[in-house]
Amino acid sequence: MKAKSLHFAKSGSAQVIAAELGRIHQCVCDQIPPAYPCEGDKVIFIGVEMNGKLPGPVDHFCRDLTPARAQNVAFYILNGSGNTSGLDDIKKAMEAKGVHMVADVHAVQVKGSLFKKGMPTDADVKSAVEWAQKVIDKDLK
Repeated sequence: MKAKSLHFAKSGSAQVIAAELGRIHQCVCDQIPPAYPCEGDKVIFIGVEMNGKLPGPVDHFCRDLTPARAQNVAFYILNGSGNTSGLDDIKKAMEAKGVHMVADVHAVQVKGSLFKKGMPTDADVKSAVEWAQKVIDKDLK
């Protein structure tokens, strides 16, 4: 299956999960915007650090997707609350162009402190890997 594992987070917290998904699914792992455009991908996993609003670069990237570039997009969201809201507008925009957004958005709650950004734990990475496999097995068959 042709896939990509992309990430966007100022703290680098999403890269840990994105790299593991890339390794397990033997696909390209890159940041958004990617070095090479998506082309004919069955699924793009997007990890993003956000609290209620999709960051501009991710929003622009997703709005440029077409079915020729990617058939499906699956998001995992990293933040301190575990909240996955804020994707309704981009879902409408992508689906209007024929790109399916997987309904099961995965939440990764990362705890930080005043001076240090939170990073996903090994358990968070394992949970994200299991979620990605379920997306492949359930939503893409």
